[in-house]
Amino acid sequence: MHPSFDTRWLVALLALSLAACGTVIREARMDVPAELTGVAEESFGKVGWGRSGAFTLGAQQVRYERGADRLSLFETYATGRAPLQVWLSGPSGPREASCTARQSEVTAGVLAVPVRPWTLACQWGRDAQLQISERRLNVATQAREGQYRRGDLTLTLRSVHRLAGSALVQPMPTGYEILHDGRAVGSVDLVRGSPVLRRPDPGTPLGQAVTEAALVLALVWEPQ
Repeated sequence: MHPSFDTRWLVALLALSLAACGTVIREARMDVPAELTGVAEESFGKVGWGRSGAFTLGAQQVRYERGADRLSLFETYATGRAPLQVWLSGPSGPREASCTARQSEVTAGVLAVPVRPWTLACQWGRDAQLQISERRLNVATQAREGQYRRGDLTLTLRSVHRLAGSALVQPMPTGYEILHDGRAVGSVDLVRGSPVLRRPDPGTPLGQAVTEAALVLALVWEPQ
């Protein structure tokens, strides 16, 4: 009968559509620079992690404590602050980072206008610093760019706002790419269930630097 035939096709099409949607969701990921496509991925942390925790990244142990708070004055001016502490074991001994992200804005009706763009500042031990800040590209999108410096080693940090296989620009970062001498050497993907890192050998100075930069970019909360 035609009714049963049509119903079976409808059910089959619905199942295929749901399966396709599920595949898209599972495979959503940051658009990775071509130089990194052959670099192994390392997932760390867990879904729904909270204000403090610990996990293993390769052979390294990581602990963190973080927060986020917001102060509002007369419902027009608001400033947010997000502190972060990270402890990392490594080949040259333990490392500790102290970080703070900040952002301030003025609200006029339904519009929120940044008066102090998002910034993140970190100090890794006594010898390394990370600074990254946000600049507006258009009404809906901001880009973040900065540097990690340790001695003579400098890394460039850039936010990525695209998903692999999509031309759409996302308003918030889908992750970050990390460059050395103009070439991508690492990345951290923030759109999967847990952050995913690509990095050089963590036993090298370059790999250690990429690891330290990626960890704070992945762990810091947005100021609330």
